[in-house]
Amino acid sequence: MRHTRSSQNTLETDVLVLGAGLAGLRAAMAAKETAPDLRVTLVSPHARPAGSSFANRNNALGLQVPQPHEADAFVAEALRLAAPGLAVPELVQALAEDAPACLEFLLSLGLAFRCDPDGSLRRFPGCFSSIPRAVVFDGLAQAHAAILARARALGVEVVHGFEALALTQEEPGARVSGAVLSALRGPLAGRRTLAVRARSVVAALGGPAPLFARRICGPGGSGLAYGLLASAGARLVNTTFLQWFWVETRSLAFVNPGELVWPSQLAHLAQARLAHCPMAHGLVLDDAALDLDLISRQGPGGVVHVEHRQRGPLDLVLAAHAGNGGALIDIHGRTSVAGLYACGECASGMHGANRLGGGMVLSALAFGARAGKAAAEETATVEAAGKPDQDRDGSWPNVGADRGADMGAKTGQEASTGLLRWLRPGMQRFGLPGAAQNPARQAFVARLRSITDVAQDDFRAGRRERLLARSALAILEGSSVQDGQS
Repeated sequence: MRHTRSSQNTLETDVLVLGAGLAGLRAAMAAKETAPDLRVTLVSPHARPAGSSFANRNNALGLQVPQPHEADAFVAEALRLAAPGLAVPELVQALAEDAPACLEFLLSLGLAFRCDPDGSLRRFPGCFSSIPRAVVFDGLAQAHAAILARARALGVEVVHGFEALALTQEEPGARVSGAVLSALRGPLAGRRTLAVRARSVVAALGGPAPLFARRICGPGGSGLAYGLLASAGARLVNTTFLQWFWVETRSLAFVNPGELVWPSQLAHLAQARLAHCPMAHGLVLDDAALDLDLISRQGPGGVVHVEHRQRGPLDLVLAAHAGNGGALIDIHGRTSVAGLYACGECASGMHGANRLGGGMVLSALAFGARAGKAAAEETATVEAAGKPDQDRDGSWPNVGADRGADMGAKTGQEASTGLLRWLRPGMQRFGLPGAAQNPARQAFVARLRSITDVAQDDFRAGRRERLLARSALAILEGSSVQDGQS
């Protein structure tokens, strides 16, 4: 079946995948493999490799691959690390079950895995674990090209240069029946929208790190995911838990606190801290005391003056790396909203406040495949039954008459650029661990809320600004906006 454009600015498809990182590509491929006759459209903001999947600073990714006999220990370890966040045992078990298939998928692409001299895959202990279960491959641009080529060979249509600014529904919480996209390039960038009608939508929108002034996520992310999902009425969990790395102030080069000089009462924790890069949330690990000590010593701009054992005095700050929160999904990748699936860094429940190193790549592949398969099966069932699609009468209640319209003199991108000038420094000041008691935080939150309170039916009035503000509130306030209520 072919994709249909009912007008210059409207696209009709069966399964719409938003985001072309590892999770989005795997979801699109799984949808097409499950139902080859369905129309599957993958929307990507960039044609180039981007995000933490394909443009991280290490040019490598690790994948947790527990062997069948290690599955129980893997599940127990992941659940132990979840506190004080939420992890669903059934979802963690699904990761263990799908790990071999995820590895086989990557091996079939001929990627450059690190191997031992005998040719076997070298296994590493991931962060927060001493058990060597993770494998690593290098060359992310080559991996992106290989996976994208496989998706296109299957018949997935890839649309570059757009980002989602709305999920189409009769009202928040109702079935999702498409999305409204905004052009990111060309003379009409930010002024032209594309309405996509779909029977199922898979969100693979990335994480929240782009909202922070200091961040070490891969370039190209928008930080809009939490806002989009919350606006649709999806239940969000674990959004207050990000992965934080200590980095040098100027270069943003990672420095492990275990490498620092510590007073005698803390020095015995340094060796254990070397076993993981991100700081741990909660008190699941004794070495969290080192991170708490650094946080207590932060000065203006969040800077901490430290002594490195080999390099001498350094200035460190916390940088956002990734999020552990997102839409709570079931074992099929379904969110709490009908017609909407989620995978990758914008989905949660398979890990809580902390996650094993290599766990996100496993989650992206496992639940990307599950979400794409389930979305295709649901869509095929609807088509076989001959049921009409919701909103196929041309009505777009959440978007009004703005379908494909000029968005006005001040574009959403221009408006959000102004917002980001104070949002990112504000999130760096008030969104860090330990910042909840800052007396100026309340005024910052109030300003964000004033942006989200703009009439939701006016698509031209800073839609992107509202999504950014809502994403930020999900991090700052957690459960108060967990169910899509602002």
